[in-house]
Amino acid sequence: MAKIAYTKLGLTKNIDVVVIHHNEQEIEVKQYLPYQEKVDLIAAVLNNCQDANNFINAAKLEFFFTLEVIYRYTNITFTDKQKEDPIKIYDLFVGSGLWQQIKDVIPGEEYSNVYLWLDATANNIYDYRNSIYGILDAMNTDYDNLKLDADALKNEIADPNSLTLLKDVLTKLG
Repeated sequence: MAKIAYTKLGLTKNIDVVVIHHNEQEIEVKQYLPYQEKVDLIAAVLNNCQDANNFINAAKLEFFFTLEVIYRYTNITFTDKQKEDPIKIYDLFVGSGLWQQIKDVIPGEEYSNVYLWLDATANNIYDYRNSIYGILDAMNTDYDNLKLDADALKNEIADPNSLTLLKDVLTKLG
């Protein structure tokens, strides 16, 4: 088999866009998102969809995925002030049908690959956190934080100036 030089292939980036119309506006929707941008999209979604207990909230995952696709696949710009209310953005896009229009023109394989990677990563995070390794890692982090707190407390108690207030209070209490 004859070898072919990579440079002779003449490969070019896919910069194709499909234009959709909404309220007399032309919206460009990318047909391909470069790999690094896909990875960044997935990271942004996962960083925003975790509840306080570190479980991935499926509703938030879908919500932030929708927003990140809008932000990264379209030429629609948002101010920082507008991005402060993501629920409003989501509700307006979904409620108006514009989200569905955008989603419909992204090639199926492109859209589904990104969503499948997101879903697999979310499941891997969940599985890891509930594995013995994840539990031990969490315990180690908690222990390290506890050690720092204990060291600070020990230093505070050892400082004679910090005990003056405690001595005064105990003296007045009798």
